[in-house]
Amino acid sequence: MKSLKMAALAAIAGSLAACGGDDDKDYSYLRVLHASPDAPAVDILVNDEAVVEAAEFQQGTGYLRLSDGAKNVKVRVAGTETIAFETDVTLEADGYYSVLAVNNVADLDLKLIDDTENFFNGENDVTVVHASPSAGDVDVFVTAPDAMLDFAMPTLDAVAFPADATLNDVAAGNYQVRVTPDESEQVVYNSGTVAIGGDLAVVAVNSTKGLAPVSLIAWSASGASVVLDDSAELRVVHAVDSVTVDVFVDGTETLSSVAYKANSGYLTLTSGSKEVAIAAEDTGIDSALESLSGTVSLERGESYTVIAAGDTGDLDAATLIVLEDRRMADDATQANVRLVHGSSASGADPVDIYVYENGTTQPAMPTLNDVTFTQDSGYLTLAPANYTVDITADNSTQAAISGLDNLMFSAGDVKTAIAIGNGSGLEALLLDDSRSSAR
Repeated sequence: MKSLKMAALAAIAGSLAACGGDDDKDYSYLRVLHASPDAPAVDILVNDEAVVEAAEFQQGTGYLRLSDGAKNVKVRVAGTETIAFETDVTLEADGYYSVLAVNNVADLDLKLIDDTENFFNGENDVTVVHASPSAGDVDVFVTAPDAMLDFAMPTLDAVAFPADATLNDVAAGNYQVRVTPDESEQVVYNSGTVAIGGDLAVVAVNSTKGLAPVSLIAWSASGASVVLDDSAELRVVHAVDSVTVDVFVDGTETLSSVAYKANSGYLTLTSGSKEVAIAAEDTGIDSALESLSGTVSLERGESYTVIAAGDTGDLDAATLIVLEDRRMADDATQANVRLVHGSSASGADPVDIYVYENGTTQPAMPTLNDVTFTQDSGYLTLAPANYTVDITADNSTQAAISGLDNLMFSAGDVKTAIAIGNGSGLEALLLDDSRSSAR
């Protein structure tokens, strides 16, 4: 957000300079939100002057002060001269306006909302905006925290993209916002407890994280913040050879008879701290707590993988590797892959990892050097292609794992490759982290 703040200051300074020191100059106030899910970072130009630079999806400004009058507003792809969209608007003196870049990039549009009346009426007003092009009509429920829902009586009924509606004179306090498809009782978004005080725009946009298809942007006079769904996702991977296990979460057996190499898929849990414990099959929770357990802090809207990792059959000597997952590629034209060292076999500590396109030779230097047990690469960005991944003993170029010589990564793929196994041989476990993967 640094670039947004700097641009805001520049816009204010530019407006002051434009007035030439004339205290009678009239001003209007404009805030901007990037709500187009597949659009790249953008600049917003007003009369060909950048007032926002390099805004990413879900980022927004507070109100920027501009001179009033007729304005040409352009959306420019950041770092280029490409104008994706432009329109003309008129900003009245002492007027307050919200501008949202909405819809998918192929149908990009600018939505203008006049906030002036709400700004000056002395009330707390909440403007709800449906800015998720992938969601159909929705019902919106704004209630006290944990209130039972009367699905026949939504606060806002059948809100269509890209409509907006205002709830006037909302008492300051704690609320809960829940969203369902129109005429459905399936809650697809739950804000948990949120505080409302002062005028606020609540903007539903496509989600890039977790289970919920949408996230909310809480957009105040000073800026925007993302309110993710009040849930988290947890995937458990069994990577200790020669033992079948049961998995417990907060003392409850969540998975039973889990075989080596199996994983749970993404489980939906409430956010907060969770005790994850793993025991040999049918030995119970006490055995799990004594052998392999740990606390995992699950943040709302985030997704995690817990890997039970170690050597052959020895849960007491195993460890839990906790990873925060990416569920969408950071660039839809590229692929993301994460490499994890999940074997404590003595011959596999450390290892070197080479990643290179098929048809090319192994590079002279490893992509990752001296990777030790439990370490991971973070997500690497790769151009779509077929790749070879060589995981070798330290200072060796000979691959210790087979089956990684023709890995296809397509645009938008998000995957994790885990090196597992024991002293008799290593292998790779490849997981799909994308939102399209099974839960």
